Amino acid sequence: MDKIASKLLVINKGIGQVRQFASEKLGTAEEITDLPAEYKELEKRVDALRTVHVSLLRVTRVHTNPSYDYPGQLQESVFELSRNVQDQLKLLTQSPADRAAEGDTRYGESSSTNLLPKTLPHALARVSAHGAEQLGTDDPLGGALLKYAAVQEKIGAQRIKMDAEITQKFVQPFTTTLNTNLQFAMKARRNVHSTRLSLDAAKARYKSVKAERNEAARLEIEQAEDLFVAAVEEATTLMRSVLETPEPLRNLADLVTAQLAFYKEAYENLLELAPEIDEMQVTQEALYRNSRND
Repeated sequence: MDKIASKLLVINKGIGQVRQFASEKLGTAEEITDLPAEYKELEKRVDALRTVHVSLLRVTRVHTNPSYDYPGQLQESVFELSRNVQDQLKLLTQSPADRAAEGDTRYGESSSTNLLPKTLPHALARVSAHGAEQLGTDDPLGGALLKYAAVQEKIGAQRIKMDAEITQKFVQPFTTTLNTNLQFAMKARRNVHSTRLSLDAAKARYKSVKAERNEAARLEIEQAEDLFVAAVEEATTLMRSVLETPEPLRNLADLVTAQLAFYKEAYENLLELAPEIDEMQVTQEALYRNSRND
């Protein structure tokens, strides 16, 4: 009998919540218990924090996929994807016969396990090195392309490193916060809403109850108030906790650090390359003008 009574109590409580919710939506509810101003302010801040997490993760999750900037229209064979710039530089110094033999051997060894990453810098490195092969390193453009290819391959490796660090130090902890602390706070808020509906439903019933049921109805209101107050306190504590934790700011600092390291190394590599390319360009320009004058 106790189990049956307990189930009936739960059912009646649920029906009361539904009726109260419907009357509030229709604007016929006589009384709606107001929440503390501090609580409502915390709700707004938590909603904003959750939106920030969702929005940033929607963008930064691209770092979990190394090919996010890879040209979609670019078609490369397994053999091409398995050759790095060092391989192509070695081929440039070989005789045609040795080069063909080397290519056959490498093609036989190529597999999906040793393919180079599909990133924009790696793609630039491969097509530039291939261009150097076609033109030859004695050609000014061919020599410049090979230097450019080597730098782009370094930048590609640095970008893969940045992606890994951002995934580990930003995407993963941000996702954890969204799915744990923020989720716990949202669940506690739903409990506040539920207990508030139960309290207001109990108050509405009290007004229409018969005299002999007044005491029982009053006790029901007191119990509902206790549950409501406890739910508000728990939700308030959880919301404060998720708002005050320094973890998101620490994650953002790690994101900035990873990006700074990548862009700094990329800048330094390109800074070293730029004067060499400029010198080669100036030399070719002078030779071209002299040939035109002759």
